[in-house]
Amino acid sequence: MERPREHEEDGSIKVVAEFDGALNNGRKSLSEVWEEFQPISLNGKVAFAVCLSCHNRFCYSGDSYLRRHLKTCPAKSEAAERPPPQEDSYLPNATLEDISSATPSRKLVSKIWKGFTPIYVDGKLEAADCNYCHKRFSKGGGHLSRHFLACSKRPGRRRSHQKGNRSGQPNLKPRVPNLKSRVQNKSSSATTVPITKCKILRTKSSSGITSRPVQVVADHQSPPASDGTIPQKHKTSCMTTATDLRARKFGQDSSYQAMAKLITFHGYPLSVVENEEMRRILKNIKPMPNTVSLSDMEEHLLALFQKEKIKAKDKVALTSKRVSLSASIWTHDGPEPTVSYLCLTAHFITEDWKVQRMIIKFGMYWCSPTNLERTIHCKEACVPETESGSYNVVWDAIKDWNLDKKILSLTSVGEIKNDANTSKLKEMLIDQWCLPIRGKLYNVACVDDMLNSVVSEVQSYILFLVGDIVKDFFGACASSPLAQQKLLEVISQMSLKCPREDAKWWHKLYFRLEVLLQLKKLCPAEGVLSQEDVKIARSICKILRTFYHVIEVISSPCSQTANVYFSEVWKVRTVLQEEASNDHGEVASLVMEMQEVFDEYWQNSYLWLSIPVVFDPRFKMVFMKFRLERAYGADSLGYLSEIHDTVQELFNEYYYRMNQPRVGSVSSDAALDVDDNDPLDDWDEHLSRQLSSELDDYLGEVLAPRTEDFDILDWWMKHTTQYPTLAAIARDVLAMPASAVQSEAAFSSSGPVIPKHQSTLSIKTIEALVCTRDWMR
Repeated sequence: MERPREHEEDGSIKVVAEFDGALNNGRKSLSEVWEEFQPISLNGKVAFAVCLSCHNRFCYSGDSYLRRHLKTCPAKSEAAERPPPQEDSYLPNATLEDISSATPSRKLVSKIWKGFTPIYVDGKLEAADCNYCHKRFSKGGGHLSRHFLACSKRPGRRRSHQKGNRSGQPNLKPRVPNLKSRVQNKSSSATTVPITKCKILRTKSSSGITSRPVQVVADHQSPPASDGTIPQKHKTSCMTTATDLRARKFGQDSSYQAMAKLITFHGYPLSVVENEEMRRILKNIKPMPNTVSLSDMEEHLLALFQKEKIKAKDKVALTSKRVSLSASIWTHDGPEPTVSYLCLTAHFITEDWKVQRMIIKFGMYWCSPTNLERTIHCKEACVPETESGSYNVVWDAIKDWNLDKKILSLTSVGEIKNDANTSKLKEMLIDQWCLPIRGKLYNVACVDDMLNSVVSEVQSYILFLVGDIVKDFFGACASSPLAQQKLLEVISQMSLKCPREDAKWWHKLYFRLEVLLQLKKLCPAEGVLSQEDVKIARSICKILRTFYHVIEVISSPCSQTANVYFSEVWKVRTVLQEEASNDHGEVASLVMEMQEVFDEYWQNSYLWLSIPVVFDPRFKMVFMKFRLERAYGADSLGYLSEIHDTVQELFNEYYYRMNQPRVGSVSSDAALDVDDNDPLDDWDEHLSRQLSSELDDYLGEVLAPRTEDFDILDWWMKHTTQYPTLAAIARDVLAMPASAVQSEAAFSSSGPVIPKHQSTLSIKTIEALVCTRDWMR
C-alpha cells in the first residue's frame, strides 16, 4: 500500500490525502449509504459527501439526509420521473468552493454551542447539530436552548430538571460535549485547529478521475496512518481545548485588570509587577497569568483608562447641562521639577441635583528643553515657557468631551489665569458663541491662590514681627523635659490639625502661634513673652486663622455650592478691615498692604461671587444690597447695578434658549404685522413682555428661612416647575468652583505633585493613572 502524500500549505497546515481503498473498506462497515457517496474529511471528521451519481456535494450531518437524496437523485434511473429534489430548509447544497470557506468567520461565544455543532457554508453559520440526539436545527435562536433542556439523550437532563434548575439556562459546566462524528472511527480523534485553507486532491486511475478524501491537521500533529487513524497521544477534545484556552485567557485578563486597579487606586509604582516577591504572589493566582512586565501593565492601565473614560463621558453628557472647569498645575515630587502638568477638572450638578466633580484631562503644561532624558525615553516633545500648554490642553479636553457648547466658567491658578494663551482661548470661545453672557464668568481666579498671594506679599513683615517671638518661646519650651511634656499635652488637647512637613510657611507659622497663645492662656505666669509680644502674636494669628479656615471651606473634598463663597471671602475683607485700625503701627501698615492685594482681587471677582448668592432663596438681591451698602455706602450702587444687570442678562439668554419658537408657531394674523426684514419681530416683542416676570416673581417672593439644615439644591429641585429658567441657571452657577485644588494640596508648598516613581512614565500613562484613580473613588 502506498504511503500517504503530504503537502505543506502556508507553512502551518498539512493536507494529507488517502487512497480510495483506505476509506472504502471502513465505509461499508459503518453504513451502506456510503456505497453511493464519496466522503470528504476535515480535521478527522467527515464534513462533506459527494454523490457518485449526480456529483452534487452536500454538507454531512447524518446518514438520513443522504438517504433522502438517494430516493430523489435525478441521476438514478429509478428516480427519473420523480419531481426534482427539494433543498434542505436549513442547509443548502454545498459546492466545491464551499470547502475553502468552511472556517467560521467569527468566534461563537455563547455557552449553548457547547451542546451543538455549528454547520458553516460559505463561511456563514447556517445550522446547528445537537451533539446528543444529532438532530439538525436552524441557526441561533431560543429554540436551541429549549431543545438543550428537553433533549432526551443528553446525560444529566433529569437531574437538571429535578434538582431546582429554575434559571431556564443550560447547565453546561458539568459536561464537555463529545463532538466526534458518527462516521469517525473511535480510535481516531484529533485536536481541531482553525482551518485556513484546504484542497480537494484528485488522482487518475484506470476508471478515470477519482476524488479522494482530504484531512487537515496542524503542524504539531502527526499525519494519519495508512488506515486512517491518528496517534493516540493527541487524543484531546476540540471543545475541551478551546474551553481551556478561553478560561486561561479570561483568568489572565481578570488578574491583569485586578492588578491595574490595585496600582491605580493605591498609587503603587508600575515596577511592582517586576518585583520578585510580587511575582511569587502572582504564581499563586489561579489561573496563573503569564510573566507580567512593566510594559504589559502599562497596556492594561491604558485599557482600564479607556473603559472608565467611556463611563465618565456618558455621565457628563447625560446628566449635566453646563459645566464649570478648574485648572491647576501639578509637578513632580522633587527639588527642581523640570516638568509641569495641567490638570483639568469638570464641576457640574446632575439631574438629581447632586454636585459632581471629575478630572477630565491631564496633559503636559511645560517641559524644560534641557530634560533630554525624558524626551528620549518617553518620546515627548518639550513645551517651552513661551508656548505653555494651557491652550492646547484645555481646548483638547473641550473637543474630546464635547463641551464646546456647555462651558460656563474656568477657575484657575494665577499661573494659568494670567497666561496669554488662556486669554486667547477665551476670545476664541466667545467668537464661536460657546460662552454665555460673553464670557463674564469664564476666567475666575482661585480664592486659595489669592489668599496665598496676599500673605506672600507681606511675608518679610510677618516674619519680622513674630519670627523671633515664636523662636524664643519654643526655644524655652524645649529647655527642659517637663516643659516639653506640657507642650505636647497642650497640643494633644487642641483640635487643630498639625501641618505636614511640606506645608506652606504661613500654615506652619499659624499653627505655632495657636499653640503659643493656648499655652500662654493656660500658664499666664510664665514670663517668656511680654504683653506687647502676645498682642502682636494675637493679631497675626487672627488674620492667618481666617485665611486657614476659608481655604478649608472652599477647597474641601466635599464639593460646596457656590453660594457659600461670598461669605467666606467677605470674612477675609472683614478681618483685614478690623486689623487695619490696630494700635500697633507696624501691624496696621502690614494689613494695609494686604488690603491692596485683596481689593484688586475683589474688583475682578465680586461679580461671580455675588451671582450665586442671588440664587440663594434665603438672601437674593436683598442681602447683596444690605451687605454692599454697609461696606461701600453710595459707591455700592455701581456694584449692585452690575450684579442686577448680569443676572438679568443671564436670565434673558437662558430664557431665549429654552423658549425658542418652533417653525410655524406664529399665527397667520400675527404674521401680517411682521416686518419683511425680520420675521421674528413679533417673537422679540413677546419676549420683552414676558421675559422678566419669572425673575421678578422670584426676587419679590418672601425669603426662605435660614435654618441649619437648609439644602439649597433640594429647594431648587422642588421649585423647578415654578421657576424653570431660574432653576436651569441655578443648576449651572451653583456648581462653579472657587478652588482648583483640594485642601491638602492647597496648604502644601509644592502644590499637587506626581509621585517620584511616576516621573519616568509617559504623559499618557500618567494621565491614565491620575484620571482613573479619580473616577474610581
